[in-house]
Amino acid sequence: MKKWGILCFVVLCIFFWQAASVYHTAIGQKQSLMETARKRAIERVAFARIDQVYTYYGEKTYIVFMGDDRKGARKIVWVPEKSGSIVVKDAKSGITQEEAIKKLTAERNPKKIVSAKLGMEKGVPLWELTYIDQNNRYSFYYLSFKDGAFLKRYSFQQS
Repeated sequence: MKKWGILCFVVLCIFFWQAASVYHTAIGQKQSLMETARKRAIERVAFARIDQVYTYYGEKTYIVFMGDDRKGARKIVWVPEKSGSIVVKDAKSGITQEEAIKKLTAERNPKKIVSAKLGMEKGVPLWELTYIDQNNRYSFYYLSFKDGAFLKRYSFQQS
């Protein structure tokens, strides 16, 4: 009986060690991606401070930084994960997160808003709004960053 207890303990220790190793590898890769993207963004905009960072997983992965430059202007920088051009915009050249959420609320009446983040598809800066709809479906709503125009939406059925 004592041998079984020791064997179970050893197996559990190995399992947790491997799980921690996989977790640290995955987190390390994401942190490396963020740091590389941050350096590329700072080459384009002299940020005094960055206060919001979004990771958007669409056709291409983008890391989006929002903050104030050294002159006090609010800037947004879309940095593609791999190759591609970096896009820089003044925050006031598009709609705010609050305006995007207000438009979603008026048009779709969500039960719960899960998240709102900036992204880019086919060269178009956008807001990706994730929410739970009235039918308890996990849903996505995309609005143009520039003017809040509807781009697309889709939902997943719950099982």
